[in-house]
Amino acid sequence: MSSRTLGAVEAAQLLHIHPQTLMARARSGVIPGCRVGRAWVFVESLLIEYLVAQSLSRVSVAGTQEKTECRSTEGKTPPIFGSNFRQSVANLALYRSALGLPKSEKQQSSMTS
Repeated sequence: MSSRTLGAVEAAQLLHIHPQTLMARARSGVIPGCRVGRAWVFVESLLIEYLVAQSLSRVSVAGTQEKTECRSTEGKTPPIFGSNFRQSVANLALYRSALGLPKSEKQQSSMTS
C-alpha cells in the first residue's frame, strides 16, 4: 500500500489549519511528520489517522461529561475550595492538645528587652 506524501501547505489544507500552526505542532510531535533535508513531509494516511483519533477522543470525552442545568445567577453558589470545618471550643482544645500546645490561648510577647 503506497501512501501519498504532502508538503506543509497541502497538509495544512487537509487539516484545515494554518501552515504555521501545522509546523509548530509537527515540531512538538503532536502532528505526525518528519523533516527531509530542510522540508517537512507529511504522510496523508497518517494525517487522516490523526484526525480520526482526535475526533474519537472528542466523542468519548463528550459522552462522559455531566449534563449541566441552567442555574439562576441570584442563587447562592457553594464554595469550591477550602474547608467547611467549623472551629468550636472542644475542637480547638483537641487540636491544641494534638500539637502539644498549651491549653489556653494566651498570647506571648514576642518583644525582647
